[in-house]
Amino acid sequence: MKRRSFLIASSSLGAARWLDDPAHAARGDRSKPEVGDLLVYAFGEKAGQIIRPTEVTSEPTMAFPKGGDVVRSGSLHNQLMVVRVDEEALTSRMARYASGPIAVYSASCTHTGCEVNGWLDEEQLVVCPCHGSRFDLNNAAKVVLGPAMKPLAMLMIEADEEVIRIAGRFSRRIGPEPLG
Repeated sequence: MKRRSFLIASSSLGAARWLDDPAHAARGDRSKPEVGDLLVYAFGEKAGQIIRPTEVTSEPTMAFPKGGDVVRSGSLHNQLMVVRVDEEALTSRMARYASGPIAVYSASCTHTGCEVNGWLDEEQLVVCPCHGSRFDLNNAAKVVLGPAMKPLAMLMIEADEEVIRIAGRFSRRIGPEPLG
């Protein structure tokens, strides 16, 4: 066998072994959410379990998409907030992305990309702990207090009695705009 043929065959065999290795196959956890993925709890006792629509409240639940056996938890861009909103107050834009009273937003701040994980119960606002931006999830994640200038991205979903499933793309870019 010529050296070139040997190198090509060896590299193909190595790539196949690399892809079959569970440690490398698990890197699918960094892949973007896909249509058909289910939403699962991101943290706590129920981490990895399917979120039932009846369990969603007005306080956001942190979630990750799950495709097959892979929970896509390897990137902040995959961290989501699932929330029950006032269905009568849905804007037309929110109605396109929500499923009835259930809406899903990216948890990546549009200012610098920090994880939006604070909750102000009285005001019903989520807060970015890095610089204090506040977002109104009942109003398409509109910025109520900066420095963020853009709302959080909404994710198109569909829900039935048992599951919340991704049905389309995000409404906008996840996190901050690139520096340019």
